[in-house]
Formats: sequence, C-alpha cells, structure tokens
Amino acid sequence: MARISGLLGWARRRARALPPIAWRDQRIAELSVRQRDTVRELKAAKTREVEVPSFRRYVYAERRLAARMREINRTDRGTAVTYKLRSYSFAQSWGVSLPEIYGIWDQVEDIAWDELPDTVVVKSKIGTYGHGVLPLKRVSGGWSVITDGRVLTEGEIVARFKEKQDKGTIEGPFVVEEFLGDAAEEILPIDVKFYAFYGEVGLIYLRSVDAHLGPGGKYRFLDLERRDLGPIYGGHDHDETIPIPDNLADLVRAAEQLSAAVPRAFVRVDLYGVAGRVVFGELTPRPGGPLIFPDDVDERLGQFWEDAHVRLLNDAIDGGDYALRYGPEPRELIVGGKPYAKLV
Repeated sequence: MARISGLLGWARRRARALPPIAWRDQRIAELSVRQRDTVRELKAAKTREVEVPSFRRYVYAERRLAARMREINRTDRGTAVTYKLRSYSFAQSWGVSLPEIYGIWDQVEDIAWDELPDTVVVKSKIGTYGHGVLPLKRVSGGWSVITDGRVLTEGEIVARFKEKQDKGTIEGPFVVEEFLGDAAEEILPIDVKFYAFYGEVGLIYLRSVDAHLGPGGKYRFLDLERRDLGPIYGGHDHDETIPIPDNLADLVRAAEQLSAAVPRAFVRVDLYGVAGRVVFGELTPRPGGPLIFPDDVDERLGQFWEDAHVRLLNDAIDGGDYALRYGPEPRELIVGGKPYAKLV
C-alpha cells in the first residue's frame, strides 16, 4: 500500500512538472494572490465609505433629503437661497453688487422689449443648467442669442420660455438684466464659483463656456493661494489658460461673507469679477452632476463640510437663529427707480 501511495505521489510530481500543468498551477497561485488583494481593497473601500469624510457622499445625502422633503410636502430649506430674486435681495443686503436689473415681469409675454437696451439676459426665477437663462443682442429682425448666432423674434423667445415653463423646468417671474460678458465679441462671462462651508472657502473654480447651453465647458480649479490644482474634476476639461480675476481676493471675501450668513454647512457661491466689480450670480446648495474628485480632494472637502456642520450646530445650540441672515444694507431691489416688493 505504501508503495502504491509513493508511486502516486511520484506521478503527481512528474505531472506537475509538465509545462501545461506547471503553467496552470502558477496561474492559480497568481489568481489567488490577486483575489486576496481585491478582497483587502474592497474592505478598505467599505471602511473608507463610513470612516472618512466625503464631499460627494454629503451632497448625495442632501439631494435625498431634499427629495424626501418634497415627498412629505414640506418646504425645502434650500429654496431660501435658490429663488433668484430672494437671493438677489440677500446678496445686496451684504453689499455685493447685482447685475443691473432692467425689469421684472410675472409673465414672460409681458416683457416690454422695446424699452430694453440692446444687450440683455433674460432669467427665470428658477431654472437648472442654464435652461432658464437666455443672453440676447438686438439685431435686425429680432434678437440674436449671444454665442450661437440664432435670431429669434420676440414671439419665439416667449414661446421658448413658455414651453419650458409648461414642462416645469423653469418658473416665473422673469428678470431682464445686464449682460456681463462681451456682446461684441460674443464672449460669455467667466463664472467664478466657490465651494463655501459656512464662512470658509474650500475650493475655487473658474468655468468658461464657448456657447450658451454648449456642452460641458472648461474648468480651472484653484486653492486659496491661487495655485492651479490641475485636472481634478472627473469628466471635465481642464484649461489652465482661463484667466484668474484680478479681484479674486475680493471675490473670496464676498463668498465667505455670504456663506457665513446661510444656515447650511455648504453652499456654492457663484460670482463674477467684472471690471473690478464683485457681481453676484447665484447660490447653489446642492450642485448637480456626479462630482467626481480624487479621493484626497473629496476627503478634504468632506472635512470642510464636517467642520462647518459642527460650527453650525454649535451656533444653533448657543441660541443662534437657524434662518437666512440678511446684512445691514438695503434689501429692496430697485427696478426702474422703484422698489420691487415681491421677492419670491
């Protein structure tokens, strides 16, 4: 019996020495090591999901909370800063300039086109991804959409907005205001966006688009020392030639001041640096898109978020008013020399 067992062992060893069998055994060993490494990586990733701050995870949670608020028919606190005219009033109260407002109309068909200057922007109270915004230049036969050359009649512009309104993607009233870019050169203004955390700016990014509602645009991310952070935004084109505004320090201070008065751990503050002016754009509590940042950037922004949340909770515990805090400057919007009262 022992002799048979020995012969079988010898046969196995000889078989394993054959090239096909040896390759198979080596391959199995390599796959086993790879499997163990993958299991360790997955465990590390799961640990990271629950133990490490994540900006992306917090934004996704905010989106779910907002959806839940709508389901139970409660007011989403985010609307305290997203309605166009309310946010304009808020920014003005803190001394931040607004684009010059030429008129506000409850219905888009009531816009007094003949009374407007030759370059304007029409904006709805609510609208995402620029669909409630139309930059226009007066031309023969109507209005040209700045950057794409389409000429629309006033009736076509009204129909365009009415269609979006019927679909529920925008809401009135409608604001007609100053165009901040270069209409003669068909250039849109550069957005200067700040990821702001209850009084602290964690990230700056500049966005440049060639055409209104054009695909994507180009981005340039900066830290507070104006250092270019490279292509850190997944799926978007990085362009280090986008110019940094000369008054960036003033823009940072304005973003910090505005975010400190918003009772949220995070809000994105959009501004423009135009001819030395700090001009208000909008406030966005829950940016859209996948927000794909490298792990270290995502974690750093997540830490900003958590620190801001702690400060916000402590302020509330200490008796602070959990409400939008207006500044000392006038809140009324003056339109055509008269105050506009309905800040919806």
